[in-house]
Amino acid sequence: NNVEAVVPAIQELGKRHVSYGVKPEDYDSVGAALLWTLEQGLGDDFTPETKAAWASVYGLVATTMKDAAYA
Repeated sequence: NNVEAVVPAIQELGKRHVSYGVKPEDYDSVGAALLWTLEQGLGDDFTPETKAAWASVYGLVATTMKDAAYA
């Protein structure tokens, strides 16, 4: 409920990922792997609403990380 509180930490995480060799296009693969893993683990509990919520959160995190690292 307080995204603004974690944004600085997410930005720093994005900057660190550059030093690990992470490229902007890698975030798409990770997002797809995350959603697949959740679907496998949650089974029937991985509803369309759950998928949309996770995709939204991951999209926000990934965008924030990339913006800080590559802007």
